[in-house]
Amino acid sequence: MLMQTHEARLSALREELKRRGLSGFVVPISDEHMSEYVGEYAQRLGWLTGFGGSAGSAVVMTDKAAIFTDGRYTVQVREQVDGNHYEYVSVAQIKPHEWIKANAQAGAKIGYDAWLHTGAWVQMASDAAASVGAEMVAVEDNPIDAVWSDQPARSDAPLAVHSDADAGKSSDQKRTEMAETLRANGLDAAVIAALDSVAWVFNIRGSDVANTPVPLAFTLLHKDGTAELFVAPEKMTPQVQTHLGNQVTVRRYDELTAQLGTLSGKKLRSTPICRWPPYRRH
Repeated sequence: MLMQTHEARLSALREELKRRGLSGFVVPISDEHMSEYVGEYAQRLGWLTGFGGSAGSAVVMTDKAAIFTDGRYTVQVREQVDGNHYEYVSVAQIKPHEWIKANAQAGAKIGYDAWLHTGAWVQMASDAAASVGAEMVAVEDNPIDAVWSDQPARSDAPLAVHSDADAGKSSDQKRTEMAETLRANGLDAAVIAALDSVAWVFNIRGSDVANTPVPLAFTLLHKDGTAELFVAPEKMTPQVQTHLGNQVTVRRYDELTAQLGTLSGKKLRSTPICRWPPYRRH
């Protein structure tokens, strides 16, 4: 019954891709923050295939599909994922973009969710697809979300304050030092996407990912030391609001893109995962 369920999900995804004019889609284990461990809402690979590992990806085409894992999951992937519907591929031998190059037809349009991949991966996959006359296409919204009827919502668990005594340094001090780094490098602002980095910058914690005390949030740090925290409003508490102070503006989680659009002409540090040297966990 389990395999029949996942077969039905694969069929539903293919129908959705057909409706969108796509020949395939790439499904990683990832979220908007390039996290190693993701919340339940982002467990798209597990929902689609049944795979329960923490690292892996799949490429679904109209007539074939492959699931990519490393050596840790050689046995597990075969126990959890139906080999009648997915080819088992070791990433040590073939990477997803290489598989796309070997299996995509000329004129194929392979979709991907740009929020779930690095720019380097997109360039690599686009080059591989183009070499056989195919094209990688960024989707406006994830097609798996369209067919996952009971997809969990993002966590609305409230944020918590991590005391300065436990952190070893106040958020104001951290932001001041980071702002100095920006100015020294001729930068106006930085986007901080990594969840542990957001938690570290503001001395806050969350419970949005199992076994990981991080909040689902983005940060935009400016060279004057002020910052914007992008987080679901229901996660804020009066205690956290007081802790953040008046140098931090709180915006909705989904307002990051629009806010970045107001920074035209500015120089940003914009890596998907922003680590500040020296990076120390407190």
